[in-house]
Amino acid sequence: MLLRPEALERYLEAEPFRQKEVWQSHAVHVFRLAPLPWRPLPAEPAPEQPTPERPTHTIAIAWDGRDEAAPARRLAAREAHFARVEPAARAGLLALGGAILDAPGGRMVGSVAITAHPSVAAAQGWWAEDPYLRQDVWREVSWHATRFAPLPYRPLPGVG
Repeated sequence: MLLRPEALERYLEAEPFRQKEVWQSHAVHVFRLAPLPWRPLPAEPAPEQPTPERPTHTIAIAWDGRDEAAPARRLAAREAHFARVEPAARAGLLALGGAILDAPGGRMVGSVAITAHPSVAAAQGWWAEDPYLRQDVWREVSWHATRFAPLPYRPLPGVG
């Protein structure tokens, strides 16, 4: 997570996918990682592994309603949502998740969640039971299947 806007801009300037126009566009949002029992990152470099050929995870980018009652709906569903996602984080099904904020330290306006579902349909089926969807907190959700590839650690380009 990059906390300084200038570090983010340096990273993006050096990012090969941006330089070679692989990315059609990108958006940057303030994000706060949820306080969940995440699986720890490996302490040692992972042994050489092939890059998966098919998707391994699904990313959900969910936006809350923009109406006046949206913050109250989120607050009302929050405890039940956390009761559901905590065991998923502990088990590794929920790989990462948290709130999109309207500004640093601001109010929650959406969520990003990455789950170990190899298809969008599987992720949508699992999330369909979540209080944030069932109680109308998330009004717009975009779904993206992706592959988690085992890569060696390298510092981000342009940062550091």
